[in-house]
Amino acid sequence: MANPYAMQPVAEAELSSMAREIVEAFQQSLHQQESDLASGPDVLAQLAAQVQAVLSDVAARVSMTEAPPMDLVGEARLFAVDIGADRARRGIHPVQSLRAATTLFEVMLPIITRGLPAADSAGALRLSRALHEAIMARVALASLSYVGFLMEKLQASRQEERTRIARELHDRVLHEMGLTLHRLDLHRHYADRDPEQARAKIDSAIESLDEAVRTVRGLSAELRRSVGEYGLERTLRGYLEANVPPAVQFSLLTNGDLKVLPPDVLEELYLILREAARNALRHAEPSRLDIAVDVGDNAVAAMVVDDGCGFDTTDPERARGGLPSMFERALLLHGQVEVISAPGQGTRVEVRIPFAEAGL
Repeated sequence: MANPYAMQPVAEAELSSMAREIVEAFQQSLHQQESDLASGPDVLAQLAAQVQAVLSDVAARVSMTEAPPMDLVGEARLFAVDIGADRARRGIHPVQSLRAATTLFEVMLPIITRGLPAADSAGALRLSRALHEAIMARVALASLSYVGFLMEKLQASRQEERTRIARELHDRVLHEMGLTLHRLDLHRHYADRDPEQARAKIDSAIESLDEAVRTVRGLSAELRRSVGEYGLERTLRGYLEANVPPAVQFSLLTNGDLKVLPPDVLEELYLILREAARNALRHAEPSRLDIAVDVGDNAVAAMVVDDGCGFDTTDPERARGGLPSMFERALLLHGQVEVISAPGQGTRVEVRIPFAEAGL
């Protein structure tokens, strides 16, 4: 560039050519790094728009005598926010975005400064600062958007949990209490005229009351139980012992040191596995339920397997309930959940969370 302090007059065609060169080099670098940002829908258009916007900001800032701190506004701000949310939806951690930002800086700087005289260190420094500010302003906004998106998902998951508990209280506890009252009323009706029927109604009322008590006890245990207090294995085993019917066999196997898992990973992993087990017990009618947890050097993998009725994973009706919360909890920790099932073939839920990045 002949005039680094006045990039604005540069011909539009030159800027477009420069942008294309940067996008091509940037995309090639991302592919070499095997970055998740190098693939996905409309990724090339997104990269091109980002590069063009950064170039425009650099051109504007180098023409200022004293440039104020950069604050993206208007479409530039909305675009950066959208990118952060899009990366959260795709499970791309901010660490990858920061690496990509560093790569973009390394790609762009030689291209936008190659027209400067070799001795013009002040011009190179001015362009370098403007480029750094333009890129980092977008990284900061996208990171905040990423966190905001996941926090909204977390709040939605927590609301779903509260709704589920309310539904359990209404559908199961209230139903059983209603049956109890009805059977007690029938007992009073039969007490004098048919003692045998009266005893049968009392026995049925006791069964309903027992079921209601078990449900309340299970919900109460869920609400007060903390993985941090008891540990993942003990907490999971306690849930299974309290909720798996006698007719269903179950096993829980752990491998590796569970103590190396960060607290947030432990809590969310427990909730994911508990939800998978609950779905199996409530909907699959299994005869067996197996849970396995394997802690590696930098990731934890787990499976919940049942031999129940299975389901069509492409059915949108089956994608409701607890499944979305499982995916969202894993996404919060840059992990993933895969559900493998088919009608009549049981269900396997696989979870993987890279705990080395979970707390970043």
